[in-house]
Amino acid sequence: MTKPDEVSPKESLLFSSWMTTLQLLKMGIPWNVIQNLSTEEVYMALGVEMATLQKQQEEQARAQAQAQQRGSFKI
Repeated sequence: MTKPDEVSPKESLLFSSWMTTLQLLKMGIPWNVIQNLSTEEVYMALGVEMATLQKQQEEQARAQAQAQQRGSFKI
């Protein structure tokens, strides 16, 4: 196994490409569709997914804060 500082740029790019592909598959995008996506379409899909996740996390944090506030008012 190589050390992180010994990874070639080609290996790094290949790893990144496969990680992106796996993320798109996890999002439910079929393999044959992924193969035909342009770079811009990949960026758009990942951007929408990340924005959706961020919104969900913010909503969860807000709900937890509200629940804690309600809990602190009980005597």
